[in-house]
Amino acid sequence: MEQPADLRLVEEFLNTLDQRTFRRHGTDFVSGDALSTPAALTRWLADHGLAGRSVRASTAELRTVHAVRDALRAAVTRDGLDASARRRADSALGAVPVRVELDTDGSLSLAGPPAAVAAAIAELVAIAVRRSADGSWDRLRACAAPDCRWVFYDDSRNGAGRWCSMSACGNRVKTARYRARQAAR
Repeated sequence: MEQPADLRLVEEFLNTLDQRTFRRHGTDFVSGDALSTPAALTRWLADHGLAGRSVRASTAELRTVHAVRDALRAAVTRDGLDASARRRADSALGAVPVRVELDTDGSLSLAGPPAAVAAAIAELVAIAVRRSADGSWDRLRACAAPDCRWVFYDDSRNGAGRWCSMSACGNRVKTARYRARQAAR
């Protein structure tokens, strides 16, 4: 199953929080946040066509973006969704101003709120909702490797992929399990 282009945008947004902390072929992956400042958020939104270059994100908008990203990541990872985590996610998603308008041709479209950053986040959330409705959201998941958690689109036939890369994370985790079993013997 091929990944819808708009869902790829949401995947990239979720991966602005990089949780990888492993070493592969001499390269250390160090976790970090590509949206650590309002300026970085502004740049990311402009680079991805979600806002103009003249937009300036505020610190409050950055906090909102982080909360929405955390909520969407929780939905994708499907772990730790206890009542408290769901309340936090619902609160973050509920703060996103989404308005729908009827177009002249009878179709529905997202009407952006006046603030450009809010409109960009509303668009990302709307993509997630649309893709949840068509089932493709269920193929977006976080890598099962605890030292990775990279969000990827599972395009396997049966939709049971666990690793962002079998040759990297899958192999690393399976090798570690094998070695642990051997050491226990």
